[in-house]
Amino acid sequence: MNAIMQAIAQLLYSGFSSIQQIQTKSLYLLRKNPIQRRSKATVEAVLEAGARLLLTIGYDKASTNKIAEKAGISIGSLYEYFPGKDAIFAEIRRRQVHRHARLVQAEPVRATFRETLRLNIKTYIRLALSNIELHAALIRDVPKFATSEAESILIVDSLEQSNRTINSRAIKLRPQCDTAIALELTTRVLRSTIDDYAMHAPEQLKQSVVTDQLLDMLERYLLP
Repeated sequence: MNAIMQAIAQLLYSGFSSIQQIQTKSLYLLRKNPIQRRSKATVEAVLEAGARLLLTIGYDKASTNKIAEKAGISIGSLYEYFPGKDAIFAEIRRRQVHRHARLVQAEPVRATFRETLRLNIKTYIRLALSNIELHAALIRDVPKFATSEAESILIVDSLEQSNRTINSRAIKLRPQCDTAIALELTTRVLRSTIDDYAMHAPEQLKQSVVTDQLLDMLERYLLP
């Protein structure tokens, strides 16, 4: 049971650093990672400006020129790190997911599988509620194609590590269960359910019944 717990936890919050090492020409990922303090400050200013404009004027009107102006930098400095505005919002979303990882890792290891699942659910809910307007706007207003590439890289990386753990420890989930698919679905169902509540019924996320019902569903799906 502890091995299952560790594998699920690993899926939900491991492997996030690998995306920082990827050099790509993708329209939806950072061109390069900031190294120096000044370059990091530039990237942070762009992300903060992008988030503010998303909430005030919306995705469609939040052009790279307006984001650069809001950030107090030149458009050339913006394009040094971001190929377009979609990459800005993708990075904001990626950092949200990464923050979920850090929040979970900061907690003591739970004794049971059920409590580990509960921790992941409650932590993601807490993350959504910490800035519900931005969380909902990223899900609702930013086109899915803009953020899906960054999220998919994280999920694939996590799945590879989780599968190695499961195979090495001979973990048993429910009969006839495809482990890789089951673990991926667990992550996707958890996030998409909470994201939907964040958009349409955020007040419900404050009720324990959402956590309890989602927990029961995932536990029944995964375990024999």
